[in-house]
Amino acid sequence: MSSQTLCPDRRRILALGAAALASAATSQRAWAQAENVRKLVVGFPAGGLADRLGRIVAEALSAASSPGFIVENRPGAGGMVATEHVTRAEGDGKVLLLHNVDSLVLERVLKADPGFDPLRSLTVVAPVARFEYFVVAHAKLGLRNLQDLLALGRSSATSIFYVDTGPGVRIIFENLKKKFGLNLVGVPYRGLAPAMTDLLAGRVELAMLDGATAPAQAAAGKVTILGRGDALSSRDSSKVPTLAEQGAEGVWVDTRFALMAPASTAATTIESLRSLMAGTLKKPPVRAQLEQAAYHPIDVAAEQFIRSAADSATHYRRLAQQAGMI
Repeated sequence: MSSQTLCPDRRRILALGAAALASAATSQRAWAQAENVRKLVVGFPAGGLADRLGRIVAEALSAASSPGFIVENRPGAGGMVATEHVTRAEGDGKVLLLHNVDSLVLERVLKADPGFDPLRSLTVVAPVARFEYFVVAHAKLGLRNLQDLLALGRSSATSIFYVDTGPGVRIIFENLKKKFGLNLVGVPYRGLAPAMTDLLAGRVELAMLDGATAPAQAAAGKVTILGRGDALSSRDSSKVPTLAEQGAEGVWVDTRFALMAPASTAATTIESLRSLMAGTLKKPPVRAQLEQAAYHPIDVAAEQFIRSAADSATHYRRLAQQAGMI
């Protein structure tokens, strides 16, 4: 019987069957493609500073290699949800972590038993970029620098509230509080978005903001930048002096992001990824894109970076002890 003599219902059934087969084939191809894509896990929500860095890196790596990379956001616990997820992944180079190494060092310093040791459960593939962080005050306080804050904090009968979004921020303000006898009180926030709402409204007066957000809010007249919270001299990047340069010697926390893999990853895979990342960061368009987004590419070898990160544990432990956090 020819197709011309088929009843309408039978022709419809055959057409639906053909469509189903085509859909299944398409789904299988999509699944295969998804299986081949490598994941760059970021421990913070989409749209934030870490997420933007992840998307720049994933796009640049995808342009230089196959299969490509996609960003997978796994926010929670200050990035530790993503970190633990990657430590448990297969060491085949398909699931990598882009995270702040200094926060992992702090996590290990502040917790006697963190449940797992992220520094031992991960291998640093390559350093990527660092952020600048600025101590800022709401404009209503009329402060210009750290010395103004010290004078106000010593003399004020009322507390000055600061945004507490994690241990790196807390360790800075609590050291200033103990070192100079300031009347500072931290207000915990689960993320920067609600913290910014309260900061701009003047409900909290102090915060640490990244190198993109702080200058923008200062230009809008909402906040005043008092100093940088990292270790580098003001001659190295922005013209804003560090806290150390203003008398708070030794009070700094760095923010260095690196590409990391599960510790079980083979050395040959690590070297291949390391070469890919190093070559990508040397490309002028990639560097320009990072710098335009207020990131600073880290130009040191992986081995040197790993030693530096390990050495920073001594510094953070001293800061934590001075702040009474351990």
